[in-house]
Amino acid sequence: MTKLQSAAEAILNAQAQEEAFGVYCDFVGHYGYDKAVFSLMTDHPSIGEKALHGFLTVYPDDWMKYYRQYDCHEVDPVFQLIISRPGAFFWAQAISKLSETPRFQGRIRGEWQRLLQEAADAGVSDGISVSIVNASGEIAGFGISRAQPDDEHNIKSLADIFLLSSVFHDKYLGFYETGAAPHLTEREREVLSWSASGKTDWEISEIIGISRTTVRFHWNNIFQKMGTNNKMAATVNAVRRKLIIPDTLQSIMTE
Repeated sequence: MTKLQSAAEAILNAQAQEEAFGVYCDFVGHYGYDKAVFSLMTDHPSIGEKALHGFLTVYPDDWMKYYRQYDCHEVDPVFQLIISRPGAFFWAQAISKLSETPRFQGRIRGEWQRLLQEAADAGVSDGISVSIVNASGEIAGFGISRAQPDDEHNIKSLADIFLLSSVFHDKYLGFYETGAAPHLTEREREVLSWSASGKTDWEISEIIGISRTTVRFHWNNIFQKMGTNNKMAATVNAVRRKLIIPDTLQSIMTE
């Protein structure tokens, strides 16, 4: 079992939010990131929590005080990118990606560069962020960082961290859930169960005897019902809510 699989299962089995976040922090630590933050970027009426509720590990106190005192989020390209689009990105790419967003075109890049340099001087030099939007349109964000920059930005690490972030986010929201589980068709349960066993869409289509297009049709329905947009989060959600019960949770990677 890979580190990603083990961490996903540990988060799935966590009995408290703090325990799940501890597993998340240990996982990103394997990639050299020693600081992590999970925060609700917008109010979450669906669970009764306000913006900025979440968890933080060992970010420098002086930096956090400065950041809050001067409302640095207003010129922080990482913060602005998190609330502008879902997905995962390296901080070094934040300015270029933010510049592609229509409402930020024409802004002075110098403000963004200055803020990132101040963060680096404070010991928050390099990192990855993940933005996740739930079915209600509420935004949550992750930021993981290290003191020293690393020019070799590994796409595999970005993908793994994005997937585990999705698992944690789903688990986090699960502690608040009071509503009924979504209704899944028998075929949707079947797709989820085979996916949890590590099967690709092509393999699922061969096993069930349907086309890959039909498999993707079922995935789209599952995503809508689960309020997510990736297979791993949907599968973890289904396992946690006992909509499916696979033998073991396997690695769920998009093709």
